[in-house]
Amino acid sequence: MNKTLFTLFLLVFSAFFVSAQSEYHSSTIKRTTGNSGTGANIDVTYHRFEWYLNPDGVKNIQGSVTTYFKTTQDNVQIINFDFNKTSFNNTSLIVKYHGTTVTRSFPTSGNVNILNITLPAALPNNRFDSVTIFYSGAPPAVSGQAEGFQQKTLTGTGTSMYYTLSESYEDKDWWPCKADMQDKIDSTDFIITTPSAFRAAANGVLIKETTSGVNKIYNFKHRYPIASYLVAVAVAKYNVFNRGTVNIGGTNMPVDYYITIGRTPTATQLKTLDFVKQELVVFSEKFGDYPFKNEKYGMYEFGWGGGMEHQTFSAMSWGAMSSAGTIAHELMHQWFGDKVTFATWEHLWLAEGFAKYGEALAGELIPTSGINPVSVRNAAKTSANGSLSNYGCIVPKATIANSNTLWSSNYGSSVYDRGAMVVSMLRILVGDDIFFQACRNYLNDPLLAYGSAVTNDLQRHFEALLDGFDLTPFFDSFVRGNGYPSYTGANAIKWWAAGSGHINIGVGNQTKSTGSDVTYYFTPIPIRVQGAGGKDTVIVVYDRNGKVSKAGEGIGPGWGPVAQFYIGFEPVTVSFDPFYMSLATGTVTQQQILALNILDFEVSKNKENNKAVLSIEETNDVQSILLEKSLDGVHFENAGIMKKSSQNQYIFEDVNAFSVMFYRAKITDVSGKIIYSKTVKITGRETANFSILNNPVSGNIKINPLSQVASGSTINIQIFDIAGKKHLEKNQKVNGDLIEIKNKLQSGTYFLKISGNSHVEGSLKFVVR
Repeated sequence: MNKTLFTLFLLVFSAFFVSAQSEYHSSTIKRTTGNSGTGANIDVTYHRFEWYLNPDGVKNIQGSVTTYFKTTQDNVQIINFDFNKTSFNNTSLIVKYHGTTVTRSFPTSGNVNILNITLPAALPNNRFDSVTIFYSGAPPAVSGQAEGFQQKTLTGTGTSMYYTLSESYEDKDWWPCKADMQDKIDSTDFIITTPSAFRAAANGVLIKETTSGVNKIYNFKHRYPIASYLVAVAVAKYNVFNRGTVNIGGTNMPVDYYITIGRTPTATQLKTLDFVKQELVVFSEKFGDYPFKNEKYGMYEFGWGGGMEHQTFSAMSWGAMSSAGTIAHELMHQWFGDKVTFATWEHLWLAEGFAKYGEALAGELIPTSGINPVSVRNAAKTSANGSLSNYGCIVPKATIANSNTLWSSNYGSSVYDRGAMVVSMLRILVGDDIFFQACRNYLNDPLLAYGSAVTNDLQRHFEALLDGFDLTPFFDSFVRGNGYPSYTGANAIKWWAAGSGHINIGVGNQTKSTGSDVTYYFTPIPIRVQGAGGKDTVIVVYDRNGKVSKAGEGIGPGWGPVAQFYIGFEPVTVSFDPFYMSLATGTVTQQQILALNILDFEVSKNKENNKAVLSIEETNDVQSILLEKSLDGVHFENAGIMKKSSQNQYIFEDVNAFSVMFYRAKITDVSGKIIYSKTVKITGRETANFSILNNPVSGNIKINPLSQVASGSTINIQIFDIAGKKHLEKNQKVNGDLIEIKNKLQSGTYFLKISGNSHVEGSLKFVVR
């Protein structure tokens, strides 16, 4: 191409990319250097890949990469890319600038995998320009966790294939790139030539397939920003399964599967694969339209043992194509990891945590998928709180040095399992409405959409919908911190019915797992409450180190150690996180007697009466104090209101006392919380001076004799049930030795008490049939 035509082409191409970028990018996105410090003075805008790939031959990649870039500094004369020196520093490596070969070199020491290109003249800032790098060579073999570009004969088919897997740093092992998640490539084209028996797979849309002699040429275009590690290609003898389209926001988008010849997917496997079509719809409803709806979503078989979220076209092993969880996981990545990528590998959990949670979400939203969301969360929680308990979500810089240090470390698992549980806890903490809106806002933020983010970006979007509520303690506890909290023992989590469809949840002692580096875990605690008639709900309390907030529909204020919830029914069974929604572990116990703030409670005889005295700590929070009494220590009735006699003392004198009585004080504070004192038993030597002639009673009660009461005198007759509740009181004159008392009592056990003018004749137990 001569210089005049090239300049004209450059102007047209530049205008195209300005237009393409405006839809997906914000001009305020910060451009950074690649992993090795490459590309510090340029913003990569476009790559055109042109390769000849023959999996039946000796392992080799041959072709060129044309890179369009914009300078970000003045006097740019040397630009550089990450590229494997051992594989490609040979005579085939030629760099051309405007059709002219220019000088290229690699460092002789240190990080040698940097291709330096010297331009003929210095370029000014904001200059749009390009270079083409021609190369041929054998990419490195698999090394531990480093895959890159590999050749493989597939078991069960006998066919060979090329496939790529660049995560985390192996993009440089097969093409010259600026390996960076913050300077995404705005647009790409793939022109792949293969022997005719093979088919190519790549990001984006297949726009043309042509025959050239014994070869086929496949042209893919991708017009969305993409991180360098997500650029992918595979060449194999594929059968293509076109599965129709899915309507995403009014756009009918194709869904395709590439499966190697020699494999015939069963109807069950195709059904499992096709769940991705429903997931595309439901994930779009929750998180916003599928990010690449103008192109496609597909899955293609490759030679690694799992799945990889290559943008628009997830790579899957043959086994993974039967795994509903893996299929959902890689699709979820298209939002979390592809549309918004982690800015550095320290923040990898922003992709893997959400994708792992996406497995549970798919099972929840599509029950027929066969994914059990509770099982997914249980496995994640068990793993995160087990061997991974000493690992947080943020990967230390030393651990991200290379793919082996990252993926061979426990952080290579904690970003998945602990990350998924953090997502789960965020959801239960704020509730579905805020959770999904915050996620949509994060994914559509002009500073992040089709760009990259760090953990603070996610946090600020959640806080924005909580009116600025500070979530730093939560993120410090579970994202930046390690370990988990436990709530066990008598003073951990307690509940009691608060009446009128309410339940109180009290949070006490929190303990930390061994090796924890967290001072105190600010923890959302899901509590399941069940009642009669199938009533069932989950409520969430947020433990804020001494303050407990109602959560789950936003986060309420924290007033103290107790939160009250309206559930609309009487609680019967209460359990601690049975659905594995939180990293917290523990148990919950029903509160029957709480001796909080009580100094002393005693009851003593005062002639014929019993006098109760309650001493409590000084407080202004008392709403009422009742004395409760019982004849059997099980069934209690109100005796009356205890009156304040001094600053911290309350008294009540029970005139309806029996020889054996049980008493307790019931304190209600201003919030409605109920606190009971201990139960006190009091006994006397009372003897009855009468007898009941017809016990059990089946009519009127007949008593005889009243030895100390003269005929014609008046006596007081009272009848109580075993809880101390009075059912009858009357005055009656004595006429002879036999007295009949008319009654309309239900069957049960009662006490009859008779008093004269100045003394008690006594009390006796009787039974009504």
